[in-house]
Amino acid sequence: MSAGSIANEAMRLEELSLNASGAFQSLLYDGWLLGFRPGPTKRLRCVNAFYSTSLPLAEKIDYCSRFYQSVGLPAIFRMLPFSQPPELDAYLESLDWRKFERTLVLRADLPEASQQSEARHSVEIVDVPRWVEATAGLLDIVGDRIPAAIERAKSYPLPHAGAIVREKGEVVACGLVKLEGAYAGLFAVNTAPAHRQRGLGHAVVAALLEEARRRDSHRAYLQVTADNEAALALYRPFGFAAVYDYWYRGREAERQ
Repeated sequence: MSAGSIANEAMRLEELSLNASGAFQSLLYDGWLLGFRPGPTKRLRCVNAFYSTSLPLAEKIDYCSRFYQSVGLPAIFRMLPFSQPPELDAYLESLDWRKFERTLVLRADLPEASQQSEARHSVEIVDVPRWVEATAGLLDIVGDRIPAAIERAKSYPLPHAGAIVREKGEVVACGLVKLEGAYAGLFAVNTAPAHRQRGLGHAVVAALLEEARRRDSHRAYLQVTADNEAALALYRPFGFAAVYDYWYRGREAERQ
């Protein structure tokens, strides 16, 4: 692919990922998307500086800082190779907004026909509201977060499906696929610590990719922190390779 094609696809993957993650609590401010949905997913509660801007940087950064203070969230920026304006990353560095949590965006082409061997583990494909209920314990979703997550799953406007592996009635591995056009995004792939190194994650990913292929997806994408060697090893056999990376910037005590 040419540099221009890679850049265009990277931008599209960003849009797909935010759509798939449910980036509905956000404001647009002079070309920047200010997400403010509380929770562990940082890309939904940060500044995504996607589009061209017109206001002075100092004014915009001050606005963002005050906005996040008003909603009770840390002020952090997610920096991409195509963040706008191009000097934003260096400018934040000069103001002591430090870089943390580098993440890779991986992509793979899906075969036209299944190439998966017979699975060693039984994987159930279920609707997402039921998936949320089943995986709440494994994913540490507790209290009033459970009904909120179920309602989000019910109102999500695009096709999606969950995968679970049970042993003796307990959910020990899971994953989620969200589809938009030709693309399938993988999320929440997780295996209980006591059941790792047994191929359960591989079985979940294989089942999700097969479900995506069955629904006419041609490409898959996902995000993984750059130092997560176990996850990178899990996805490599499926043909996933890095397209681009991103990182966060935050001030002291706000890098979370």
